[in-house]
Amino acid sequence: MGIFYEKVVDRIEKLDAEGLRRHYKALADEIGFFKSVFDSLDEGIVVLDGEGKVEYANAAGKELLPLLGIDEEFSEYRPTPDGISVRELEITYPEHRIIEVKRVGRIVKLRDVTEKRAREADAVESGRADAVGEMAASMAHEIGNPLNALSLNLQLLKRKYPDEVDLAVAQKELSRLNGIIREFLGAFRPAKAQLAPGSVADPLKDALAALKNVFEDRRIRVALDLPGTLPAVAVDRGQMEQVFFNLMKNALEAMKDGGELAIEIVHDDTSVSVSFRDSGSGMSDEALARLFEPFRTTKKKGTGLGLMISRRIVAAHGGEIAVSSEEGRGTTFTVKLPRLKKRVRELA
Repeated sequence: MGIFYEKVVDRIEKLDAEGLRRHYKALADEIGFFKSVFDSLDEGIVVLDGEGKVEYANAAGKELLPLLGIDEEFSEYRPTPDGISVRELEITYPEHRIIEVKRVGRIVKLRDVTEKRAREADAVESGRADAVGEMAASMAHEIGNPLNALSLNLQLLKRKYPDEVDLAVAQKELSRLNGIIREFLGAFRPAKAQLAPGSVADPLKDALAALKNVFEDRRIRVALDLPGTLPAVAVDRGQMEQVFFNLMKNALEAMKDGGELAIEIVHDDTSVSVSFRDSGSGMSDEALARLFEPFRTTKKKGTGLGLMISRRIVAAHGGEIAVSSEEGRGTTFTVKLPRLKKRVRELA
C-alpha cells in the first residue's frame, strides 16, 4: 500500500485513463496479497472503525467472532486508558475453547489458547502429583520402619515364648499393613509402562471379567459395543486393565440400585477411544472441575487417588482421559489412545 501511494501521489494529475487502470490493478493485486497473508494467520485480526464496529476481519477472525457472541460491534471490550485491553473468554458451546482477546486501539487480536492452557494445567497437575508422590514415599518410609521393628520383636517373642504367646493375628495384621503401604507407594510411583503393540479390547475384557460377578450382584446391565477389528495401539496391558477397572468401579459405585453401563470403542485415522457411560447419579460442575485432584472424592471411604493414577497411566501411553457429567443423568469417561500407525488421507 505504501509503495503504491509513493508511486501515484506525485503523478496522479499526469496519469491518463490507461495509467490509472494500470495503477488501480497494481493496488488491487497488492490488497489481494495482503489479504491472503492475513487470511493465512491462525490468529484472528479485527480492525474497528471509530465507533467500535467491525470494519475488517481476516478468516480466523470471522470464525472466532460469532463464538464470542460478537456480530458487528466491539463496544463492550473497551481498551483501558493506556490503550490496551487483554482478557480471556471461555466458550462452552459448541465446543470448549478459551480465546484470548487483545485490543490495542482499533486493532483486536483473537488467539485460541485452549491447548496452551490445557498444557499448563497438565504441567501443574503433574507437579502436584510428583509432590504428593514424594510425600507418599516419605510417609511409607516413616511408617514402614516402625512396622518392621514391630515385626522383628514379634518374631523374638515367638522364639522366646513359643508355647505361651499366640502372635499369628498380630503378624498377619502387620503383613497386611506392609502390603497396604507397598500398594500406596506403588500407586504414586507406578512402574514404567511396558508398551507393546496390542488392542485396547484385551485389557478391557480382562477388567470386565474381574468385575463380572459384581455387575451381576448389583443388577447392572453392561452393553458392550466392540468393533470386529481394531487398529493397534502401544499399550501396557496390565496398566491399561487397571485404568479400565478403576473407571468401571467408579461407575458401579455411582449406580446404587441397578442401572446400565454402556461401553463403546470407536476409532478414526489417528486414535482409538474407549468410552464408559453410566446411568448413575452424575456430578456437579464443582465436583467435575476437581475430579482428578488427589485426596478429593465424593465417596465416603475413597481416597481420590484412582482417577489421578489412571490419568497418569493414560498420559504415559500418549493418550488422554475426558469426562462429561450431569447431575441425575450419569457420567461418561473416555480414554483416547493414539494409533500405533496413523493413517494419512488426502482431503479433496
